[in-house]
Amino acid sequence: MAMQPGLKSENVRVSFIGDDSALAKALKANQPGAREALYDKYATHVRGVLVRTLGTNVELQDHLHNVFIEAFSSTSSIRDDSKLKSWLTSVTVYTAIAHIRKTSRKRWLIFSAPDELPDVESHDVDSEKRQALTQVYQVLEKMSVKERIPFSLRIIDGMPLQDVAEACDVSLATIKRRITKAKQRFAVLARSYPLLQELMDNDESWRQI
Repeated sequence: MAMQPGLKSENVRVSFIGDDSALAKALKANQPGAREALYDKYATHVRGVLVRTLGTNVELQDHLHNVFIEAFSSTSSIRDDSKLKSWLTSVTVYTAIAHIRKTSRKRWLIFSAPDELPDVESHDVDSEKRQALTQVYQVLEKMSVKERIPFSLRIIDGMPLQDVAEACDVSLATIKRRITKAKQRFAVLARSYPLLQELMDNDESWRQI
């Protein structure tokens, strides 16, 4: 059994049964098994958001731990129990932003080997796709926080617009503008990478920018 962040080892683990609304209520009431259930259900999602915003670095597990510690201590801020995932995403985003600001004068985006980059469809991805994925992250490093985060959540992760807006704590109209500007910025920066430029030239959605 994997240990969850901020939780003490117990001889018997209490299983939680219920949807996100029930889990949110259980978290607020500090019910047994709720914290473990949140971690089990969303640790992979949180890790993905952290990778998008911080890169794959040796501190990733520490950041994951910090997100859940912050989440466990701020469950009273959940406004809509049915949007537990969106709330946790926002906690993740603000944890990442705090780290970026703290290390703003340092290189905070650190790349792993291509095989370790997230969300590769299979272990047999050809070298061109690996190279393109690496270049995507090199471009993201050059983008501001306001550009990088909504771009990553929407364009890379495919998160619904409303969820991205809630994660960034802005209106739907504002997040749409930010994503449009981020796509434009990404397109400009990607011109320095022939492979990315070629892929974008063959994508109708990018030609419409």
